[in-house]
Amino acid sequence: MKRDLAILVGVLLALILGGCGGGGGSAAPPGPPATGTINTGSVLAVAGRAVDIALQSGSFGGITDFVGLTTVATNDPGRLGSARLAKPSGWEVSSQIPVGPEITPCEVDGSVTVSGDIASPLTVTEGDFLDYVWNDCDDGLGQVIDGLIGMTFTDFEGDLLAGRIFLGVSLAVADFRVAESAGWQVTNGDLTLAIDSRTQPRTDISTLGSSMVVSNGYSTETLTDFSSTVTEDTSMFPSSFTTDVTGTISSTQFSGSVNYDTPVAFQSTGGGYPYEGEMVVFGTNNAKIRIIAIDEDNVRIEADYNGDNAPDATIDTTWDALTNG
Repeated sequence: MKRDLAILVGVLLALILGGCGGGGGSAAPPGPPATGTINTGSVLAVAGRAVDIALQSGSFGGITDFVGLTTVATNDPGRLGSARLAKPSGWEVSSQIPVGPEITPCEVDGSVTVSGDIASPLTVTEGDFLDYVWNDCDDGLGQVIDGLIGMTFTDFEGDLLAGRIFLGVSLAVADFRVAESAGWQVTNGDLTLAIDSRTQPRTDISTLGSSMVVSNGYSTETLTDFSSTVTEDTSMFPSSFTTDVTGTISSTQFSGSVNYDTPVAFQSTGGGYPYEGEMVVFGTNNAKIRIIAIDEDNVRIEADYNGDNAPDATIDTTWDALTNG
């Protein structure tokens, strides 16, 4: 998609060319007492919804990649939650202040509107903001995107010319709808991002939030008091990622709420599923599910239904089956 999003973005793209576990344990992560029951009937629903939505929460840090704030922009699609978004291919420096509204057609149908206000086109200033509104945008990637993502910059320090920065961003996600042949998904929530590219080729993106709601018509998940830390290493191609997540999730697919944590950080490459790492999900009475990455296609579920730290069931499945079940 050819979008003239240079307003701040083009300048930062040219200046910022930055990049972008833990030990095993079974103690429940900090959080409210779990009320969800883990048993033979709920184990796959609990595991699948928890790992899917937890990983999606961390991918919203990719908004900074999409607009060219932390990595070299390409024509490859970026990810925001479950969405695949075409990166802008036209970059022209503009000093338009305030920004827009600027409406740009998408590749196939629909449009994207960008608006905002920045203090200077040459740097990031606390209080700067950019709003992106997708209007049934079809970029030919098999999805139609609709909704709002608003970015407010809350903190900045570092050297733009060297591409070594620390950036704080407040992200508002409102009715962000992703429709594809298999169905649709809508996300609402408020997140806080901290992006640190001062140690290139490594970039750390931390995502924090008090609430995020994801609905797809047959299921609704609510994340509370969640966090995700994603480290991208661009010294190789495709980039490698390390992901730590923690939080609490409730779902219409199971009763109550469960807590989750990653005692062994997930490792992945490019846009693939984790090929290494573990996530543990805790229910009532210390019942737990250990989700173990075998490779980027396959995953193992070890379920402890009675909380005695011994697996009562082992289930081998694929990442696709688990997260889309």
